[in-house]
Amino acid sequence: MQKPLGTLYTASNAISAVRGLMTVPVVAYLYTDQYVIAFWLCILAAWTDWLDGYLARRTKTVSEWGMIIDPLADKILVGAIVVLLLIKGRLPLWYVSAIVVRDVIILVGAQWLQRTNSLVLPSLLPGKLAVTAIALTGALSMIASPSSAVVQVPLYLSCALMALSLWVYGKRLHGILR
Repeated sequence: MQKPLGTLYTASNAISAVRGLMTVPVVAYLYTDQYVIAFWLCILAAWTDWLDGYLARRTKTVSEWGMIIDPLADKILVGAIVVLLLIKGRLPLWYVSAIVVRDVIILVGAQWLQRTNSLVLPSLLPGKLAVTAIALTGALSMIASPSSAVVQVPLYLSCALMALSLWVYGKRLHGILR
């Protein structure tokens, strides 16, 4: 892996920021029960998540800012979506609570590590897989019955991936502190 740049102004960071801003129209469409439009906007957001990482690696513009903006944009977008889907009765409280608790633990740990050791660490594959599964669960719950297998299978898969990602992040933090 290349050493991250200190610059904020990269195309991949701009794409991540746009993904965070996509929260506004997605939430507006969800709020007004326009689930199909919200679903397709989520597909577009998922594509931008792939694109920003690909572009940063391809152009060798991976940056410390990008390692902050990218997961933050994901957490803002996914968090807003799952909370609104909870309010709309399309996702269960225990599931949304698990997502929020996991994200708070990761954000607090990352913030603490940055302040105490001046480290900004990239996301790990289990974390990326967990966010992808959460996003898939949310998107599918927009267009399918919440009790259907189409929603339930990715819901439980994302729970397993959240647990795995927390374990991996905890193990990495433990290794750094040793």
